[in-house]
Amino acid sequence: MPAETKPHIILIGFPKSGTSTIHNALIKSGITAAHWMVDDKPVGKLIYDGWFETGDPFHHFSGIEAITQLDFCNHPIKGAPLLSLWPNLDISLLIAIRKMYPKCKFILNYRLPAKTANSISRWHNLQDRITKSDCPGLPIGRGTSDEIERWITSHVEAIKYVFNGDKYFLNLDITSDNARAELEGFLGREIVWWGVANKNKRR
Repeated sequence: MPAETKPHIILIGFPKSGTSTIHNALIKSGITAAHWMVDDKPVGKLIYDGWFETGDPFHHFSGIEAITQLDFCNHPIKGAPLLSLWPNLDISLLIAIRKMYPKCKFILNYRLPAKTANSISRWHNLQDRITKSDCPGLPIGRGTSDEIERWITSHVEAIKYVFNGDKYFLNLDITSDNARAELEGFLGREIVWWGVANKNKRR
């Protein structure tokens, strides 16, 4: 793959909404992808570093075709302050990416917001980290399951409004029986694997 290859597929939905499943599907189908961390650096930080330092959000992603999880809400180093980065929710940044990369394919990975909120509440201490963070559309201190569900619903509606009619945008319900076929049609690539990755084991 040429070194100048830049991402042309990005996921702009929420964690616990199929990011790992889609990542695995792409990797197993021969598509290079970055997911959450690259070389021990948060993907979200690399995106913002590229954007503010060079004007190109994809500056640090040469040779990568897809970015499958942009958000980072964690402690990068033990004892360090919580780092909260959500470029997937930063609509102004997404519009800048669209202008710079007009054929970049945006995938809104989606499942019912109530189910996503429920999964977040069961995924380690993610809900607590979100509550302690200042996220786009969700101020610090907000983070009950009802508030997270409303946050997700609002973001989904905003994304669909902004990218309505954009042929390089796909609203992909990962729970749909047609999800794999829709992804194949949108990417123009065969998806050789489809299943459930990084399944939440807590009930």
